[in-house]
Amino acid sequence: MKFVKTKFFIVCLCVAVVLVLVPAVLAAFGQVDILRSGLKTVAKPFEWCGSKIADAVDGFVSVFADYDELQKENEELRAAIESMENEKLDNEVLKEENAWLREYLDIRNKNPDFVLLDGRIISHEAGNYSTVLTVNRGTVHGVRKNMPVITEDGVLGYVSEVGLDWCKITGIVESSSSVGVYTDRTGVIGTVEGDPTLRAEGKCLMSYESTADIKVGDRVYTSGTGSIYPDGLLLGRIESIEADEATRRIMAVVEPEVDFLALEELDGVMIVLGYVGQTGG
Repeated sequence: MKFVKTKFFIVCLCVAVVLVLVPAVLAAFGQVDILRSGLKTVAKPFEWCGSKIADAVDGFVSVFADYDELQKENEELRAAIESMENEKLDNEVLKEENAWLREYLDIRNKNPDFVLLDGRIISHEAGNYSTVLTVNRGTVHGVRKNMPVITEDGVLGYVSEVGLDWCKITGIVESSSSVGVYTDRTGVIGTVEGDPTLRAEGKCLMSYESTADIKVGDRVYTSGTGSIYPDGLLLGRIESIEADEATRRIMAVVEPEVDFLALEELDGVMIVLGYVGQTGG
């Protein structure tokens, strides 16, 4: 019974009596409107809180609905971007393939007596100024050592090593390269060889008779001598004429038509499998 004697119990009892008696007295005197107004006043804060809570719940649900819609739109936008990127990539690949096809057909038209095999460059040999390339063609495609390799611009080099489905191409600027040539203006015959110093500049040397008529700007073509290159392939142009102090010979610096300083930009080559007038294998 200690609880009955506590202040908390007494306060609660008084409040209960007031809540019971006040409405009864007001009703007895006909003051029901005052009672109703009072109750509304008391209940108003609770109504306001309830309204705000309802608004908050609606807003919370709306946020999640908007989030789902936004996520859906983002996924659709991402899919559209991926589709555009794939289409752009396909167009670029198609453009490159068409360019290579035109180049291939142009080479074939210029050299109708050649049996040509197209090849794609798959790697460059490591090392400073190296012009040795690996191509995705090998013995299964009919490739053999010492076959000439050309591009749309001119002579690139020759097949120096062959695997089952790959081969290595050594450029004409390498020291191991030697090509019989002639000039277009006067028909001077000579030999173009790679030079260790000039290789870094993407150039090579032509040796010839010192009394021969050669000028800067003369075009240099393969002469067909030897067992590698056919006759009439454009190799390059005479850039300068110099005297070799050691051998007392006149040498001409040849700038190849193929840009050996930009081989990274070269996608494909043509391997000459055979040609009319070929005498060696």
